[in-house]
Amino acid sequence: MKFKNRTVSQLSEIICGNQPLSGNFFPYRSSSIISQFFHDAETDYTHDGSTRSHWVANTLTEILTLPSSYHGFPSDTFLEVIKVLMDPAEATNEDPDLYTQHYCT
Repeated sequence: MKFKNRTVSQLSEIICGNQPLSGNFFPYRSSSIISQFFHDAETDYTHDGSTRSHWVANTLTEILTLPSSYHGFPSDTFLEVIKVLMDPAEATNEDPDLYTQHYCT
């Protein structure tokens, strides 16, 4: 599946925790934390020391080419990346119970 470059770029800024796109809701992620983020998403991607947001955008573009178990959906790996990104435990400046209260009842 292919996303618009703008969408991938904005998502990479959020994953990196870069302001203003990430707001105060996503933590800043250093190079090593970005690697850990992708390992938490059950991938073998490790940041190579290049510009964080460009590396993440390129990695997301590659991940989007991987197979999906569901027709019309992004790759299974991409869905795992989004799952890790949206983990309520990672939220900053948010009520940690907000997700549970609205989506898990």
